Amino acid sequence: MKKNWLLTLSGSLLAAMLVTGCAADDEDPAPPEDTTENDTVEENVEEGMNEGKDAVEEGAEEGENMLEEGAEETDQMMEEGNVDDNNKDKNE
Repeated sequence: MKKNWLLTLSGSLLAAMLVTGCAADDEDPAPPEDTTENDTVEENVEEGMNEGKDAVEEGAEEGENMLEEGAEETDQMMEEGNVDDNNKDKNE
């Protein structure tokens, strides 16, 4: 009988400690998040399309510059005579 009272008392004490320990929250709650969005979907789509156009224009400009540089290098090599003519090797 004494054992029953001891188990009941210790179980109640353990439950009370658990409840008070979990209730002791010293930290302040986090501030609420700002869920308002300044941009609308249409603005985001328009911005993305403009960025895509800019990237395409930059790529086209780089490609044109590479073509011009390649043509200049070819002209310079032709003037210097550094171009191997594969047709001469086949004909000889």
